Amino acid sequence: MNKIGIYYFSGTGNTHKCAVAMREALMKAGAECDLHRIETGEEEFFDEETLIFAYPVHGFGAPRNILNFARKLPDGNKKVYFMKTSGEPLRINDDSSETLRVILKKKGYEECGEYHYIMPYNMIFRHTDAMATKMFLTARARIEKDALEIAAGKVNVKKIPLYAKVAYAVNVIERPGVRFNGLLFRVKKDLCVSCGLCVKTCPMNNISIKDGKFRFGNNCILCARCNFTCPKDAIRIGLMDCLRVNGRYDFNADPSEAKIGKYCHKSYVRYFSEE
Repeated sequence: MNKIGIYYFSGTGNTHKCAVAMREALMKAGAECDLHRIETGEEEFFDEETLIFAYPVHGFGAPRNILNFARKLPDGNKKVYFMKTSGEPLRINDDSSETLRVILKKKGYEECGEYHYIMPYNMIFRHTDAMATKMFLTARARIEKDALEIAAGKVNVKKIPLYAKVAYAVNVIERPGVRFNGLLFRVKKDLCVSCGLCVKTCPMNNISIKDGKFRFGNNCILCARCNFTCPKDAIRIGLMDCLRVNGRYDFNADPSEAKIGKYCHKSYVRYFSEE
């Protein structure tokens, strides 16, 4: 039996939910599948025959920890699928796996397909809980279908539009930029309750407390986990603070109450109607 390994990074939980749903759907389709969480990128590799790399799109690309993990993989002839999450159903995100694709191709891995699921923003603005629920239910339904392709080993490589390639190339400056921006993170002492959650959960071990003062290093990947999950909304995220979103979504809300706003309206309507 073809064994499948899902290697995923999830900043604030969206990709985790989709990765879990994918594993359940693959097992339902008769595949053997394990789930492996990536944090720093130094995690163990379990050498399955087929690999799925799952990640949230960051600046039209894959997060640095996912790339670091891919770089340390051994050469081989494995099949690879990509699954990504983002907050908007736009094809401008289509080239987000480019660097990951190049790394794995040099190692001899075969790209077999890529899947894109829309989940609620953890930056830019906050969706309603009803919309968050609708997004996840739609993603899960799509995952059920996509898992059948992956379990069967079907190749489904999409043609990437030129504007997506341009967006990826232009935003290459964001990758080193997030390291600099991470140095500008601050904690509002009047709100902080010293729970230490940000320190414990930072995937890159980029936050520390010394002599009672928070210190932010230069290894940030801007996943937003620290500020999104802070129980008191005490963290300010540097130059990106105007886009800060705080607080987890309730994915048990009534999806029938979801309303599509003006932002990317046509794209959202098309995405939901395709299901």
